[in-house]
Formats: sequence, structure tokens, C-alpha cells
Amino acid sequence: MDVGGLVTQQQYLGLDGGGSTLRALTITDTGLTLASEQSGPANLLAVGEKRAREALGHVMTYDHYDGIVAGMAGADRPWVQKFWEAALQPFADRVLVVGDYRIAWAAFTDGAPGMITIFGTGSIFYGEHYGRKARIGGYGWKIGDIGSGIALGRAAIRATLAAWEGWGPKTALGQAVSAWSGAFTPETLLNYIYAPTMDWRSVSDLASSVFTEAEAGDEAASAILGQQEQDILRQWDTLITAIHLSQTDSVGLMGGLATQWKERLNGKWQQHHGSSLITVTREPVDGAAHWAKRLGQTLGR
Repeated sequence: MDVGGLVTQQQYLGLDGGGSTLRALTITDTGLTLASEQSGPANLLAVGEKRAREALGHVMTYDHYDGIVAGMAGADRPWVQKFWEAALQPFADRVLVVGDYRIAWAAFTDGAPGMITIFGTGSIFYGEHYGRKARIGGYGWKIGDIGSGIALGRAAIRATLAAWEGWGPKTALGQAVSAWSGAFTPETLLNYIYAPTMDWRSVSDLASSVFTEAEAGDEAASAILGQQEQDILRQWDTLITAIHLSQTDSVGLMGGLATQWKERLNGKWQQHHGSSLITVTREPVDGAAHWAKRLGQTLGR
């Protein structure tokens, strides 16, 4: 940046905005961290415009940036994208607003061809390859996503109901479901689930028990993971075909269930594709900040 004939360091901002926090990372053109900030929820769909603007105000360390990349929840919706573009454009000439899953992809690939899968309460599969882009999932908690905490928790409840009603195999998952719900019969479990105050997203708390019981040989838990594994592998193959990725390109995994799924699927993926699944530890906000640097430097030439 040239100010009055003096050369000052350039600064690039990455933002990661979700349902619980808004994270901000400012770096220089050499990648040095200048500032790291965090504020409250910034999911426009959940908290509204006023609270979203307040969250943004708490993390803007500087008055001007040479590039901003913001990965925001809900930004695939045009009106959400436009809101954040309008909020950020006073701070930089070069602003890019994308869905939050794309900065997770950037954290894994640094903009190179590849694909990322985020396994958390929900899940999303995403890849890019020289202009080709493809996304699968990210349907939200009302529908659920393959391999997600909600999908596994919902399946655990169904298996428990089947066991309690006598038409499904006995399963240790019932103990986890009872601990989660306080219910020990189909009637009381259904009453708990359909109570007006019940947050369906909390079923993801049961996901770890599905992995644990499957490891112990539980028939129902093993069947749940077996079906989910087939669907996950199909979605990865679909992404590879859609964006013309090499069969040997690696897949990055993020989210609270990434480690468990890697342990279950890495051998099968290596057998069929000759590459490994990689658990990504780099934060998405870091991917956004370095993407902002590439954006600013490219347009600044």
C-alpha cells in the first residue's frame, strides 16, 4: 500500500462466520498474523441483520484492507451474499463473499484442485478443479446430511425403537438414547422427541455412541455405519466425476466426526483410489485470510 509516497505493509482479512461465532484473521503479504479477533454469532439467517452487523463491528481491527474473503453461513443465498458484500465493501476494494464451506476447502487446498468434506452436526461435500465446482449436501438440520451427527443420531433412535418394539436386533444404542432422552419406552421417547422445546440438532450427541458400539460389534450400529459409508463413498465419487478430479487426489476431512470417519474409510479409499484421507487441522479462517491475500495480490498487479 502506498500512502503519501510511503510504502506501508499490506493487510488482508479472512472472516469465518457461523451460527456461534464470527472469527477474523488479518495477515500481511508475507503471511504474518497482524490480528486475530472473535465475536458472537454471524449467521444472518439465525440472528438477523442488526446482530450480524454488531458481530462484524467487533472484529474489524483496521479501517482498510487490501483484500477480504468472507466465508459466511448462508452465503449461497443471493440476498445473504449481497448483505455481506455491502457491509464489507467500505473496508476494501476487493471483497469476496462465499459459503463457509469454501474457506474450509481453501484451508485444505490453498486454491489448488481438491475436495473437502465437513462432518459435524451436518455435513457437506465440496470440490473445485480449475473453474469447475460441485457441492453435495449441506441440507440443514431439518433434512440431515450423509455421515453427519444428525444422520447417525436419527438412525440410532430408529434402531432403538426397533429393538424396544421387538422387530429389530437388540442394541446397546438404547442405553445411549435413554441417557440422552431420559426415556426407556417407545412412548416416552416419542414424547421427548416431539416436545415443543426439543432441539432436533441435539440428536447429533448420539453420533459418538454409534461409532463406539459398532467398534464393539453391535449389529445395529455396524449396519448404520455400513450404509452411511456406502453413501459417503458414492458422494466422493460423484464429486470426482463432476469436477474432473484425478482419482488419486486426496480428500480433506474437517469437523467433529472427521477422525472417526477417517478411521472407518481410509483403508477403503486407499484401496480404490490409491490416495489417503487427510484430517485437516488448519482453521478455515486461515484459508480465508490467505485467499484474501491471493485475491488482493492478483488484482493489484
